[in-house]
Amino acid sequence: MPEATLDHAVAELTDGSEVLIPWWHIDSGEEGEALLILAAQHGNEVQGCEVIRRFKEVCERELVAGDVWLVPFANLPAVRHRRSHISLGPEQPYGDDEGHNMNRTWPGKSDGNDTERVSYAVHEAVVKHCTRCLDLHAWSRFTATATLAREEGLSQEMARVAGVRFIQWRQAPQGETEGVTIGALFNNSGRGAITIELAPQWVIREKEVALGLRAATNLAKLFGMIEGKIEQIDGDYVEFARHDEEDEQRQHELTAPCSGLFVEAGLETSDHVTAGQLLGHIIRDDTLETVEIRSQVDGWLWAYGCFRPDCDVALPPQHPYAEEGDKLATVVEG
Repeated sequence: MPEATLDHAVAELTDGSEVLIPWWHIDSGEEGEALLILAAQHGNEVQGCEVIRRFKEVCERELVAGDVWLVPFANLPAVRHRRSHISLGPEQPYGDDEGHNMNRTWPGKSDGNDTERVSYAVHEAVVKHCTRCLDLHAWSRFTATATLAREEGLSQEMARVAGVRFIQWRQAPQGETEGVTIGALFNNSGRGAITIELAPQWVIREKEVALGLRAATNLAKLFGMIEGKIEQIDGDYVEFARHDEEDEQRQHELTAPCSGLFVEAGLETSDHVTAGQLLGHIIRDDTLETVEIRSQVDGWLWAYGCFRPDCDVALPPQHPYAEEGDKLATVVEG
């Protein structure tokens, strides 16, 4: 039976110290694809770490072709820093990365900043040997778990077997070969990659880990690395392109008609709702009147809850107090 071997990518940092990034390699002993799965490029996005641990155990039992490369702590310095990038302090948004957003640094630089050096070390030790990639991320609880992929080629095929309800199609970056996402690094070279955004950040939830594990296993089955039937979702995928005018018309935003406290109705993102269904209510802050918020259409909850920019790194943007016009939910017709 296949066995996992442990090794480390060694990055020499700008202060002369070294950081060792651990990874597993599992070889079936038979020809096939080389599947890379990595997680925690951002230090507060930890759901995928447990997905990878469990997938390792699946591969040790069931891998029949090819080999698997697993990197649960891709950006170990950021995980230890407990923030998305090593450059950030309390409540600083992702955009203040100062060049330390790991998923904009591939294939890395041996003489770059510390994050670029970590990327380079992981690339040289692991990434360059792989033919397929599943990149596991996490975003805030207010947006549904989703697969991000290109609507073309192998990326499209991978997205449609991953088993995550929402698929958001992304356009290929033009003319970029360095400082790209790892997904672009693979797709630009014809190797095939998707990203899955589990939700939320900062925590590990059993439901999300199960989704990630199913996606990893489905991809291995797609590539003939694990035997068995691909486990699909009940019903159809909800597919839409980012910044597409026609698809945007399928997205129905519900906004606060007044100011007050938005109280959710016990739903979750990715839930199916029907026209007229209660999504929550607002306790007005002037008259104390209860104002119900109901879905306008049948569809799927893409976004749910009162939130504002930077809710991924700070608590005040997560506060359920809504001003008039604040977004409370987005329902996508599917």
